[in-house]
Amino acid sequence: MKYPLVIVEWDDAETFIGWEELPKELHVARVITVGFLAMESEKHILLIGSYEPEGKETNDRMQIPKGMIISRREINADA
Repeated sequence: MKYPLVIVEWDDAETFIGWEELPKELHVARVITVGFLAMESEKHILLIGSYEPEGKETNDRMQIPKGMIISRREINADA
């Protein structure tokens, strides 16, 4: 496998559109994402959902800021 498979728990950003009263408290948009770890920098990770056998072309890319990550662990795909 060219890229390690990981599961990431992170706080997503939210957008609200339209006229509404302010909420009494803020909502936490916690999500869990599973994907292949394609790239990593000091501030971000890049997950991909699919890649062709040579690993040059990818699909379903998601860049997550590290400051939003709660936890991250590698999944043993051979099990």
